[in-house]
Amino acid sequence: MISLIIAITAGIGTFLTLQETTELHIVWNTIFAVLVVIVLQLSFGLIFRKKITAVTDTIQQVIMEGQEKVQRKANMFQQKPAGGMKHMQKLLEKDQHVSLRKALELTDNLQPWFKWSLLLGKQVSTMKMQFNYQLGEYKEVDKLLPNCLYMEPLTVAMKMARQYKNDDPKFDKTFTSKIKKFKGNKGVLLYGLYTWVLLKRGETEKAFEILTTAKEKCDNEVIYKNWEALANGKSKQFSNAGLGDEWYSLKLETPKIPKQKMQKRFR
Repeated sequence: MISLIIAITAGIGTFLTLQETTELHIVWNTIFAVLVVIVLQLSFGLIFRKKITAVTDTIQQVIMEGQEKVQRKANMFQQKPAGGMKHMQKLLEKDQHVSLRKALELTDNLQPWFKWSLLLGKQVSTMKMQFNYQLGEYKEVDKLLPNCLYMEPLTVAMKMARQYKNDDPKFDKTFTSKIKKFKGNKGVLLYGLYTWVLLKRGETEKAFEILTTAKEKCDNEVIYKNWEALANGKSKQFSNAGLGDEWYSLKLETPKIPKQKMQKRFR
């Protein structure tokens, strides 16, 4: 924001100076003033981008290292189980939360640059909201949602999931307005979430109508199978499990843990 004010002020100053000290036509004075604004904005942008990129790269590195650590431990558990499945899941989740909290703390390093950039504050709010969502800090999520940018389906889905949990009457409106932004398979998660909620509310016919629309716009097996299930009157077969981590990251359902087969021992 400050960078824009400085650039505009410099532009106006350039225009007034040229008007008073030269005999150039007002059109040329305006062109030179606009060029000053553009050059200054680009210069500020390059300076801030380096600073901001350095912080965001560190945040991404922390997340990546955390994911790799969790993956290594998950592979180790497959070879040498440590207790039951639920116990192992809690251990993996604990490690994941450590990296998420560290990344969340690092976002504070971007705060000094908010006043220099119009969108940076909203971008950071979006990151913090997603980190808090994964941590299960839903009160903080609800505080951050109004200041987020909704450029990705997952961010919109998180907002819709919270609206569903909070019985927010704007839930349907959010889907209707946001789904227009995402063409093709980019809208699969939102269609899956919306129809899942409709079924929870007992609105099977509306869910079928939405899936019929989704089937025409998306080339996705999960959408088609769910449409087929409702078309055959088998709503209990509806499942978004095929959407994988993206679906389960909304924490509306938990993955089914396969039962461990106990081997019988014979003497």
